[in-house]
Amino acid sequence: MDFSGITTALITPFAEGKLDKSSFLKLLGFQIQEGITQFALASTTGENPALEDQEIETLCQWLKSFKEENKLNLKLILATGSYSTKLAIEKTKKAEDLGANGLLVVTPYYNKPPQNGLLLHYEKIAQASSLPIILYNVPSRTACSLELDTIKQLAQIENIVGIKEATGDIEFLKQIKQAVPKNFLLLSGDDPTCADFFNEGGQGAISAGANILAKELIAIFNSDPSERSQLFNKYKIFLEELFKETNPIGLKQALFLAGIISSKELRLPLLARDNPALEQALKKINKTFN
Repeated sequence: MDFSGITTALITPFAEGKLDKSSFLKLLGFQIQEGITQFALASTTGENPALEDQEIETLCQWLKSFKEENKLNLKLILATGSYSTKLAIEKTKKAEDLGANGLLVVTPYYNKPPQNGLLLHYEKIAQASSLPIILYNVPSRTACSLELDTIKQLAQIENIVGIKEATGDIEFLKQIKQAVPKNFLLLSGDDPTCADFFNEGGQGAISAGANILAKELIAIFNSDPSERSQLFNKYKIFLEELFKETNPIGLKQALFLAGIISSKELRLPLLARDNPALEQALKKINKTFN
């Protein structure tokens, strides 16, 4: 299963505290219109810590039904990470039944395990499923970071196929590229540095910004390296404003203003905010959905 290219880390729309099906389907329609065929569901962008297991199952079912009704070939990467190895294994075992084609497994958050603990954590998760696994390294969220040697060892496990690297550290990317097999997927998880990531050999992104900038990020990824930075710079200010607040606060504001979701609602402890600078930046890139 090839997960190169742009994958959208979907937000989870809410209305009055519940999942908003109509907005979710409208968002999927917008994504297909913009050229996206790969989705990461129930990730951090999807407010995973605030979702109940049944809600994740419902989102997977909605995506499956949308795919079947529209006869589309869509790929689903399901987030199954946890600070508990046992819980991550339980989620991982359920993922195939939920229609997942791959798994996104974040480093354990809060308990800050040592590197040998991380190694065993991922080894046991990989043993629990035949699905391809993408490591997710995002220390700004988790206070836990995969070191180079750990990534190198994990890349030798057959069904650990890649990494979503969200540090924004391009020098670290270069080190990873030298340490892992050539078929190990290097995916950006940091939209503001994704153009540089692609220029250094990144094979795609699992992107929060693709919720609103799908077509644009696909074009940036597919562009000639000599033109990529110039093309990316058209959206640099917008992306800076988009992630000024904790993701997905700005993203939901932008999607609401663009008419793609019906509400900016998030789940506590996150709160919707109004950023006038983000609204102005959105107008300049002229994103709406009719």
